[in-house]
Amino acid sequence: MSILSWLFKKKKNNDVLAYYPDAVLVVSLSGEILYANERLLNLFKISEDQLFDMELLDLFDGGFNLVSNLAKSDDSAVVRSKFNLDEDLFFEIKASDFEDDEDKIIVTLRDVSNSQKMLNKLLFEHEYLNKLTKNKNTFLTKISGEITSPIHSINGFSQAILEGLGGDVNDKQEKYLKIINKNSTQLLELINNLVEYTRLESGLWDYEFKNFDFVLLMTNLFNTYKAKAEEKKLILNIDLNSLTKRTIYSDENALKRILETLLQNAINSTDSGSVQVVVSHPDNEYLEIAGFNVSANMPEKAHIMIKVHDTGSGIPESDLNNIFDPYTNIEKYIAKKAVNKSLELGIVYNLARILKGKMWVETEPMKGSTFAFIIPIERFTI
Repeated sequence: MSILSWLFKKKKNNDVLAYYPDAVLVVSLSGEILYANERLLNLFKISEDQLFDMELLDLFDGGFNLVSNLAKSDDSAVVRSKFNLDEDLFFEIKASDFEDDEDKIIVTLRDVSNSQKMLNKLLFEHEYLNKLTKNKNTFLTKISGEITSPIHSINGFSQAILEGLGGDVNDKQEKYLKIINKNSTQLLELINNLVEYTRLESGLWDYEFKNFDFVLLMTNLFNTYKAKAEEKKLILNIDLNSLTKRTIYSDENALKRILETLLQNAINSTDSGSVQVVVSHPDNEYLEIAGFNVSANMPEKAHIMIKVHDTGSGIPESDLNNIFDPYTNIEKYIAKKAVNKSLELGIVYNLARILKGKMWVETEPMKGSTFAFIIPIERFTI
């Protein structure tokens, strides 16, 4: 027997429900109000005579239907009072069957007006800030061409002059032109990454899911980055031995962008040794640990896990916190001249989310780092 049912039975001798901390109602299965304690009358500022002439629907939205459903589900609901609207009253409703009498439902109402008003305020501010951020990012995206066009000109003309288009240049002029060209290239890359990150943050990425040849994508990436690795005398290896599906369903451009960034980052972070890329199919237990919803009818090997491991110096523990959030510790990134790298990691993390996947990083000082992510590769899991 529930505590409320027991208290209600005792009320004939001593109205203990009057001291219950929440407002209490007992209603019949036809919706008739049979009992209310003093707290409920005080909550609505109403007399017993007034209350018994009313229906639950006069007190709050949903009325008896809401109460009946809550009694069956053992859930709760927060509703707004329809009585004394000037007070803007909110309360949490719970309901249960009256255990000794199946024709009754016992209902409790807890005043949550202050917390609900605070929550509503926070939700409003959150929506406002989201809209403000999206408007800002949309603005930046739309004017990105106006920003990058002059930089393209500076970069292009400085390179042309270096190549002798404007005639011979002396050693000092060549030195300055190379500085201009290098800095304009870095600035262009930074702005492009900033615009790309804001597009992702605002949901403006033009994604396209389709079937494509994953092995061909990896082969092309290997051929591209093998030369970059060899320039630093590094070994690049891509292991596809565990892969059972050549064709996968995902966004090819997004996946390519992720892999390009992680490969370039791994090569840049490694002075000796190797960069290893391993592709495998995680089992369902691993997927659950990683936070994926695993259903009984999900096809086997419907996901791939890609790990990009380098033998660099690793990532300091202080840098691991919020490593994929370029807004966090921005002063640290500026001091280390790592703003662009931070933006790129933020981009690939958000791209992995667009692919319905999850990304993380593992590192060990002086032994290297591993950036890993799992994505679904079957249409039904998207």
